[in-house]
Amino acid sequence: MSVPFSEVISTSRIFILVSLVGVSCLAAPAAAQSVENRIVLFGDAAQEVPADEATLQVNLSFSDERDIKPVYGEHEKARLQLVDLLEQSKIPLKDIQFSQLLTRRGRDSYRGQPGERFTSYQRAMIKFTDLDRLREVQQTLTTGGFTDLTATFSVSNQRQIELDLMEKAIGRAKEKASQAAKATSRTIKRIVRVSDVGENEGFYSYRENFRANLPQNQVSYDNDALRQMMTIPQVFRFSALVRVDFELNE
Repeated sequence: MSVPFSEVISTSRIFILVSLVGVSCLAAPAAAQSVENRIVLFGDAAQEVPADEATLQVNLSFSDERDIKPVYGEHEKARLQLVDLLEQSKIPLKDIQFSQLLTRRGRDSYRGQPGERFTSYQRAMIKFTDLDRLREVQQTLTTGGFTDLTATFSVSNQRQIELDLMEKAIGRAKEKASQAAKATSRTIKRIVRVSDVGENEGFYSYRENFRANLPQNQVSYDNDALRQMMTIPQVFRFSALVRVDFELNE
């Protein structure tokens, strides 16, 4: 018996529709199971660490409005005097660095009087792993006439601290994940993925709130500097924030 063409089309449409529904019904449980079998938690850890290293910077600069030769002469005399004071303080040569000597000629203001001047500039950098020695040497230098000083501070084992904080952050994420899984009568099977969230960088913080957001860890030896050095500790805050994907047991 022959079947009208219109009925064949209708039957085919019904078959295709049923087939698509069947595929959808089969795929849906797999997707739902994948979502329900994972849990994502964040973990964090932080630590404040006092600086244990410092670099003292001594700025050498001289100028003359007539000739460059006196500038070179004064500069070299000061550099040799500085080296002599550092040797007397028993600073190893490996801990002393000098930047390249720079000179310029241009309009500048000296004692309120603008004019053409020859100027030299150079920086000496002394590394300290003992902050008590930093205090001793800075006193020696300022007594010897070197008063244009700045200091920067750092933490020697910063990288290890960051790794330790990362491990603690992952552990805290796991604690939270275990608690969350317990609420659904499940347990943690394994960690699927760990990603670092944000930048684990240290920053220098003053105790006063108005200085808390300074972008650098430099202390200048200006009129207020001695008070800073005596009353404000050099502290770095390190932090770690991680996202951890966990797979749950059935």
